[in-house]
Amino acid sequence: MDLKQPALPISFPLTSLDQLRDDSVFQSFHFPFQQCSVPLALQGGKKERKSKLLVCHDMKGGYQDDRFVQGDGNYNAYSLWHWQCIDVFVYFSHSLITIPPPCWINAGHRHGVQVLGTFITEWDQGAQTCKLLLESKDSARMYASRLAKVAREFGFDGWLLNIENTVPVEQIDTLVVFVSELTKVMHDLVPGSLVIWYDAVTVDGELQWQDMLTEKNKRFFDACDGIFINYTWKVDYAAKSAKVAGDRASDVYMGVDVFGRNTFGGGGFQSNVALKVALEAGVSAALFGPGWVYEKNIGPTFEDAQIRFWASIHNAWPVSHRYPVTLPFFSDFSQGFGKAVYVDGDQVSDSPWSNISCQALQPLLLGALDPEFEVTVRSVDRVYSGGSSLRFLGKLKASDVRITKLYDPHLVLANPTLSIDFSV
Repeated sequence: MDLKQPALPISFPLTSLDQLRDDSVFQSFHFPFQQCSVPLALQGGKKERKSKLLVCHDMKGGYQDDRFVQGDGNYNAYSLWHWQCIDVFVYFSHSLITIPPPCWINAGHRHGVQVLGTFITEWDQGAQTCKLLLESKDSARMYASRLAKVAREFGFDGWLLNIENTVPVEQIDTLVVFVSELTKVMHDLVPGSLVIWYDAVTVDGELQWQDMLTEKNKRFFDACDGIFINYTWKVDYAAKSAKVAGDRASDVYMGVDVFGRNTFGGGGFQSNVALKVALEAGVSAALFGPGWVYEKNIGPTFEDAQIRFWASIHNAWPVSHRYPVTLPFFSDFSQGFGKAVYVDGDQVSDSPWSNISCQALQPLLLGALDPEFEVTVRSVDRVYSGGSSLRFLGKLKASDVRITKLYDPHLVLANPTLSIDFSV
């Protein structure tokens, strides 16, 4: 495929250092469509909590329906709408350089969530790539600068670095230069950005997951903004990592594999077990593969499973954000997909669609607290705007009152008078 020729706009990864070095991605016909269109929302509404929740998206290798920049017709495509729990979102695939599709950057930014891409080298091919990357300190700096430029031009907020192959011990110093240079240039080009190291290769060049912060991986941690700990840790490893990190304990992200592959706590709907341990130790946490509910077809529907999963996460992890933080504020609750398209109560299209770039600011609905009264956002038979509406289910007596918090704003009102209009 000739990426310079007009075609249906898509997102795609870079698969070689050559593509990174020659800047060819910026000459692609698709490049203007791939750029984020929503700036990162103000962070003034952050909760007073140091521990952070990182979510690492690993959905069937990445670049599924979300690769279509202008959306597609798969109403059942994977989506995420519980942004209020998330501090950092990583778009992950096993390609060398994973550039997040703009729909994820736009939706994350709208909710004040930083979105990172992934740089990954693996196994024998990864070792050959690292040999070129780390040929000299100058080459390491050059590639770091190119990665930072990609993040700035596409509009995302940093990188997860996943070096998952052995590295000759004589190149470790150069690898540290690469990590520190990328962190420095990212901070210069995108203030507040993040570079996070994955716990795999050690300072001895061995592929040896530590499962906590140790002297074997701390040198990389010291060179960047945080470390994503491999997910096969034990119950006391979070506290031990906090002790090694000192005043940077919240920059340690204890990995939790939602698919449950030898992960602490078991993953799945028990992922909150590991989150509670991390939070109590004063470190952060990283959920890997929350698309488990979708890939495993948990049911009874994807929406039901998604709501159940994130309700369990919220049970262990406090809400990260308060929003809205600016005025004017509007939300039609649309989740970025629907069975049809509505405008002001009128159906303007009967075609199913999915494009989470169109996702509105989502309400704080984290599961039904009252078994007889449920409030959810759903794609229902009648929608006012977008593809979904706020749905209230339950039986109320005349004397009943139900209070449901939809948003937790962080606003300063110049005029103390608040007017509310409603109809029943």
